Amino acid sequence: MEKTVKKEELLRMTERFELAGQDSPFAQDEEMTVFRRKDNRKWFGIYFRVPRRIFGEGEGSEYAVDLKCEPALSRMLFETYGGVVPAYHMNKVYWITVRLDGSVPREEIEKLLRLSYDLVAPKARANVKKK
Repeated sequence: MEKTVKKEELLRMTERFELAGQDSPFAQDEEMTVFRRKDNRKWFGIYFRVPRRIFGEGEGSEYAVDLKCEPALSRMLFETYGGVVPAYHMNKVYWITVRLDGSVPREEIEKLLRLSYDLVAPKARANVKKK
């Protein structure tokens, strides 16, 4: 069984999320895919090519996924997996880049996708009466 998580597998994972959708908003890169919530159009992930140097390696690039993540969990993930680093091209406090080469288990990637999806959900508004 191949360890690498492919784009098609990420799409299948997100199909289980009731209000998840995806699109390719950048004409110059049709492989780049944004995962969004359908209810508020917020991104919860982006599949795109990143330079290998962000993982401490040399030349070239590879596909990875950026996901929203709570800062305390991000720090733990950085210590646990060499394939999780502060986000490339996103806010490095609230987003992470996850390598898809097998260095992060599939189950963990699926959990992180779900967490990211949940983190960008619409916030419940408090019904506050003005006096």
